[in-house]
Amino acid sequence: MEFQDRCPNCGQPRSEGAAFCGSCGKPYAESKPVEPHIPPPLSEAQARAEEPAERQYVAWEDRENVGFFAGLWETWKESVFGPEAFFSKLPHRGGLGNPLFYALIVAWIGIAVEQMWSLLFSGMMYDLMADFIPSDQLYWTSGLQTGFSILYLVFLAPILIVLSLFVTSGIYHLIMMIFGWAKRDFEATFRAMAYATGPILFYIIPMCGGLIGLVWSLVLSIIGLKHMQKTTGGKAAVTIFLPIVLCCCVIIILGLIFGAALLSIFRQAMNSGYNFE
Repeated sequence: MEFQDRCPNCGQPRSEGAAFCGSCGKPYAESKPVEPHIPPPLSEAQARAEEPAERQYVAWEDRENVGFFAGLWETWKESVFGPEAFFSKLPHRGGLGNPLFYALIVAWIGIAVEQMWSLLFSGMMYDLMADFIPSDQLYWTSGLQTGFSILYLVFLAPILIVLSLFVTSGIYHLIMMIFGWAKRDFEATFRAMAYATGPILFYIIPMCGGLIGLVWSLVLSIIGLKHMQKTTGGKAAVTIFLPIVLCCCVIIILGLIFGAALLSIFRQAMNSGYNFE
């Protein structure tokens, strides 16, 4: 109960220490104290509606104001080193063009650097083998490798990047739909996967850069799916790793079948040879 600074009967201000109202003469003791008003608890939907909406923004999709390279750099930096904050404010709508363009640029740069390191190490190996293999053969081998790398970067790499992005996004979205975890449409899943490609630039680190980029891309994919589809981190992790586990199981089963077939052929050959002798 709260202290009344006004008379409950007539509403006039109450004098401090007075027992009776100076306006209506009613004793304050006979007046029923006013119960404090406690608003009813809000439902979960009302609580979410009253929460201040977080600003949805990604610098890459604001290139007209921040510039091309500034938008690319800010988006890469925020997505790679601050993924929780980045994906929490990433709009789940806005089209497929911008995220696809971003992923194409980042992935192509990473693949180009990887090819450069491959050519560099191959050249070092060719120098070491120069004393054992004719120079003209090494020249043609090196030329073919260089030519294939150029063709791969110019023609094949962009196509493979786009296809892999759509295929993986489709597989992940299908898994989430099967389990009932998808709260939004395919566009949200695609945008999460596209902006999770930033760690591919770690390919610039020789030897271990590819592994670092792969692992961190998986981490960003989990965080991105969690925010874009409004699900938990565990469900997002299951979505990402389930296809990997299934592929590994299929490979193991095929390997066992192939090994059993080879063993059977080898045994038949041994038996045939023994009988022939």
